[in-house]
Amino acid sequence: MKILKGYVRNRHRPEGCIIECYIVEEAVEFCSEYLANARTIGVPKGIEERIESRSGFKVIPIDYKTLCEAHYYVLKNTTVVDPYMSKNEKWLQAEHKRSFSSWFKRKIETELARPENTISQQIRWLVHEPKREVLSYSGYGIGGYYYNTSDHDSRSTTQNSGVMVEAESLHMSTAKDKNPIYANMLYYGVIEDIWELNYTQFKIPIFR
Repeated sequence: MKILKGYVRNRHRPEGCIIECYIVEEAVEFCSEYLANARTIGVPKGIEERIESRSGFKVIPIDYKTLCEAHYYVLKNTTVVDPYMSKNEKWLQAEHKRSFSSWFKRKIETELARPENTISQQIRWLVHEPKREVLSYSGYGIGGYYYNTSDHDSRSTTQNSGVMVEAESLHMSTAKDKNPIYANMLYYGVIEDIWELNYTQFKIPIFR
């Protein structure tokens, strides 16, 4: 009753005021629901609408050395590859990233030769290097966030190319330290380029 009394503006015509306000309220509610998915002309898309979208698509060829570095980065940061990394920690300290990809491929091929192997489909495709034609984007939505390259941000009023990553790195007390250790550190920077590596069955984005 309190809501209906609030509709009354003319005490001589209370019923008419209530009916008029109720109809207006219903009309506004209907229009708001109808226009919820409509796109306003002349207004840029909000960040919510771009979360899983991509922009600035182009195909770029990269040299084999850079491709191997990108492939190693994917292997290093893929959970299913962790067991192979941890088993060969001492070997990795000596060889680092130079030979791990080729060793990993030979290791998986050896395991696949056994009928009782349990190698997942993801690992089966990861042992092969991605395609040489890399997809490059100026904007990429992933994990609920939307990222831009620094070049894109230089032409935009909003900035979204700054990133922070916690990564494992090799620490040495001196240049002659024979017992280096791995520890996590925070690194800050800006995104120069966004690549999408194609492993045939799935694609993996990486930031440069």
